[in-house]
Amino acid sequence: MDPKSQNNSDNQIHCDGEEDQRSGGDENDKLQNFKHNINEGGEVIHENVKRIDMKKTLNDTTFILTCLKNHFVFYNLSEAELENIVNKMFYCEAAAGTYIFKQQDHATCFFILQRGSLEVIVNEKAKRELKTGDGFGELALLYNAPRSASVKCFENCNLWGIDRNTFRRAVEEMITKEYEENRKFMEVVRFFHNLTNEQKDAIAAVLIVQKFYKNQIIVNEGDPGSSFYIIKEGTVSVLKGNKEVRKLYKGDSFGEQALYYNTVRQMTVRAEDDVKCLALGRDSLTKILGDQVHVVTFRNLQKWAFEKNALLSKLTKAQIDKVLDVMKISSCKAGDVILKKGTQANQKIIVIIEGSLKKSKSGITVATKAQAWGEEYFLQTNKAKILDDDIVMETDGVIAEITADNFIDCIGGELEEVIKKNEKILEKKLQKSDQTKKKEAQNIKKSELLHIKTIAYGQFGPVYLVKAKYNQQLYVLKAFNKNQINEQTLEKQYLMLFLCTYNKRNKYQKQSISHLLYPS
Repeated sequence: MDPKSQNNSDNQIHCDGEEDQRSGGDENDKLQNFKHNINEGGEVIHENVKRIDMKKTLNDTTFILTCLKNHFVFYNLSEAELENIVNKMFYCEAAAGTYIFKQQDHATCFFILQRGSLEVIVNEKAKRELKTGDGFGELALLYNAPRSASVKCFENCNLWGIDRNTFRRAVEEMITKEYEENRKFMEVVRFFHNLTNEQKDAIAAVLIVQKFYKNQIIVNEGDPGSSFYIIKEGTVSVLKGNKEVRKLYKGDSFGEQALYYNTVRQMTVRAEDDVKCLALGRDSLTKILGDQVHVVTFRNLQKWAFEKNALLSKLTKAQIDKVLDVMKISSCKAGDVILKKGTQANQKIIVIIEGSLKKSKSGITVATKAQAWGEEYFLQTNKAKILDDDIVMETDGVIAEITADNFIDCIGGELEEVIKKNEKILEKKLQKSDQTKKKEAQNIKKSELLHIKTIAYGQFGPVYLVKAKYNQQLYVLKAFNKNQINEQTLEKQYLMLFLCTYNKRNKYQKQSISHLLYPS
């Protein structure tokens, strides 16, 4: 029997006798007066759905299993654990035009949409559409937080739901399974270095493992933020609007502002490949660390200030970490003098964690949040410069600073000399890597290459951008007709392969391998 045709009024358990929501009336009144369902454990289900007693068919079970396996919360559970969850999921309906839940509502259930379509709304703005097979509502359950978005029915919808207790048990089993692995991983993540073993143990117990697939959005710019992420595997892109700001890798973290501010996401984070993250809710971390949340998270802002700086970004990761270990963090008031007029400019490097820095008389802002100031005066041409104005705090804020002597000691010499040395070492590593790649290219067959696009037309024919199937390496492939270049008795055509690298400055670069690639 089609469940939508069932007369299900006898199958519902309500906590009051009010009229069914779908009978009409003002939308706000409906939301305030909807009938609460109660699960088997006696917990009230706050979401605005009509629960129906219905036995699952084999198709239903297969559908739910497939959806759970593709969902980042459940992907790591065994088949038996997933089947246990499926057995405890309940069937429900929601009417067209109604809200299943609203932003800031109390959360009790996770849902999978079986039929219909839903709209996700954040701060009264439509964000995306959910369709058959999509799961939603899990984050509020994971972090014991109110709903971060509203979900409204475009049409009559059929769903499968799971209540908080069952959901939590499944997640807790997954956390227990990965606890030792996550705890070990925490030891090599800089974010946790200043914590005690007891604090690390407590945090490892509340970490949630989440998996995201290539090109999947992890957080959206403008969405409410209540969780913090550490990359356990993979690479992500950080975007401002449609522009990439930076990439983050294993051990890097993002979303730290959500840990100590009730704020919205400042940037979008997208998975570049399959990514596994450890997620941490604001409430959980605050309970464990208290005021230390700020101390731990400030380090990320310092690191990003170095990475965005034209000079400081040329230091190695190890050199930057040494500097950050030594930097002193202090709170300042608006108008506090950081460096006085008439003194040498190369006394210290300052990173703004909160607030901004300016020149006193001119009022020119010289650094804002997550920016460094003072590094340019460590160059040989600027070392003797004297400040022509007081450098003061423009607003109340927090700064991190390191003296010139400590900075030079941490990086192992004068800034310019260290940068040149780093560049030479990097160049040697790249050369070694290129040689390795060239050797690998000698064994590539035409059948192992995927055509991406035609990038040019040369005198003897087209030039293609191709990708090796087995390692995703990009190559430039040029095809020659033998008769145009040689009258010898060789194959009709042969191909010349070039190793193709990519970087932001020069885009595609080709390095001749002088390798004839014969069709296989």
